[in-house]
Amino acid sequence: MSDYNRGRPQQSRFGTAQPRPAPRGQAPQQRRPVQQPRQGNFSRPGNVQRPGAPRPAAPRTTGGAESIGGGLLPRGFLPLAGICVAILAAGLLLQGFMPDGFPLVKEKNNSPRVTQMVTEIHSHGPLRINEIMSSNGGVLGDEDGNTPDWVEVANVSNGAVNLEGYVLARNSKAGNVFVFPAMTLGPNECVIVFADSQVRQEAGDTLHAPFRLASTGDVLMLFNPSDVAIDTVNIPALAQNAVYARTGAETWEVSDMPTPGELNTEENYKALTTVTGDSPVVLAEVMSSSATYAPDDNGVCHDYVTLRNATGDSVDIGNWYLSDTQQLPRMWRFPAGTVIPAGGTLTVHCSGLNRTENPAHLHTNFKLSSEGEMVILSDASGRPRDMVTFDLLKTDTAIVRSADGGWSVGTPTAQKTEIQTPVK
Repeated sequence: MSDYNRGRPQQSRFGTAQPRPAPRGQAPQQRRPVQQPRQGNFSRPGNVQRPGAPRPAAPRTTGGAESIGGGLLPRGFLPLAGICVAILAAGLLLQGFMPDGFPLVKEKNNSPRVTQMVTEIHSHGPLRINEIMSSNGGVLGDEDGNTPDWVEVANVSNGAVNLEGYVLARNSKAGNVFVFPAMTLGPNECVIVFADSQVRQEAGDTLHAPFRLASTGDVLMLFNPSDVAIDTVNIPALAQNAVYARTGAETWEVSDMPTPGELNTEENYKALTTVTGDSPVVLAEVMSSSATYAPDDNGVCHDYVTLRNATGDSVDIGNWYLSDTQQLPRMWRFPAGTVIPAGGTLTVHCSGLNRTENPAHLHTNFKLSSEGEMVILSDASGRPRDMVTFDLLKTDTAIVRSADGGWSVGTPTAQKTEIQTPVK
């Protein structure tokens, strides 16, 4: 992230107006392209042309032409050209006076509207919007086990930054904005904000913004505590689990290598998808078709995974993750305060019911396939700590980890019911 520099607004392209057909009996009039001002020039996004909207039509004339340099131009061209030059000059003047953006104007609500592109501003401030996912299919889960859209903000400076008063908004007139609480972000550290129309802004808790992002394309802005825009981005349409990731001070790219909570590097992506080893808690047993083993609090048997604490101390695995897909290691999140005692075990029902209210009977939001797949245990940062792949398992048959770390198909060690219950 050393290449984060002060950016410049981008320039939009505009089409050339078509000449108006000449009246019968007159020579066709020639019209030169009318130069339009650069999009935005640090104006409010509501004043810029909407993406995909028709180009503004050239002014109509009532006939006649003005001769300049031997060519024929329609009447009114010179005044119009003068206005364009004046607008360009005003934009350059505003850019000189407001190099770090424009002020935030808050409205009472966010009324539905067509997403409008904005002038992209990347100031020299310490914070940047760093990564965006607008169609989360399971890459990152929140504390409730849901997988909403998310935004990552990074500290790209060499010192700690207090985020209090910084604002995330979808446009400069937004009423539903997210205001960061008093919290410190160290150098090269990142913070995740889920965009799911909830409002959770307590320091130390998972952060949620009161707006959502459109997977078909959207706009996002970051304002400093003085309500001045310091970073803006036009988000393109994104496929499920794809991210829009910053690669430089003024450059972004669509990527299939999300790195939530980390800077956008290939090394960080590998670290988030490769088992690190030496985990205090490991996978101990997996069953993908249980008929009589590990009943839940209602007496119903489901697929299950058993974890074992391999240390002599209790381990808090709150906010760790379980998943059955390597590409989505953060599929299901352990609730805060989940503790496995020294040398103890914890069995989790892989039922797809997503229940976390009973710590003795946790249910994931996914099921296991009896035809074979994998189970991944990841820590709170999303880094895989243990993983096992298994093939076809018969009913009431488990894959069990031995003392030397190897795996084999064998008799389950989980509690067995006295009466057979239906598989759910």
